[in-house]
Amino acid sequence: MQTGLTRKPTGQNTAERPSLSESYAEMVLDALSNQTCRRILTTLQGSSAPMTAQELSEECDVPLSTTYRKLEHLSNARLVDETLQLRKNGTHTSQYRTDVDSVTVSLGEDSGLTVAIPGGR
Repeated sequence: MQTGLTRKPTGQNTAERPSLSESYAEMVLDALSNQTCRRILTTLQGSSAPMTAQELSEECDVPLSTTYRKLEHLSNARLVDETLQLRKNGTHTSQYRTDVDSVTVSLGEDSGLTVAIPGGR
C-alpha cells in the first residue's frame, strides 16, 4: 500500500496560476534560464510517470545533490510537483512530475512583468 502526499512550496498559494506577480515571474525566468533545470523539466515532460530524484539524476547525468537543488528551485517556481510516496514497509521517497506545457511571459505598462502557466495541478 502506498499513500501519496503532495508537497506545496512554502508560503505560496498554488491553487490558481493564471497571471502572477513580477517577483514570481522573475523566479520562473530564473529557473528556466538554468540549463540543468530545463533538462530536468523536459525529462519530466517526456516521462509517462513521476520520477524520483535518483532517476532524474541518472537520466540527466547530473549529480544527485545538484538534482535536489534544481528540483527545489523548480518546485518553488511551481513548475514541478513533489509527491511523497509512503510505502508499507515504512520507507518513503519523493517523486516529481510536471504538467507544464508552456509559459507565457508578458511585459505590460501597468502590470510590469507577469507570467502565466496554463493548466492547474
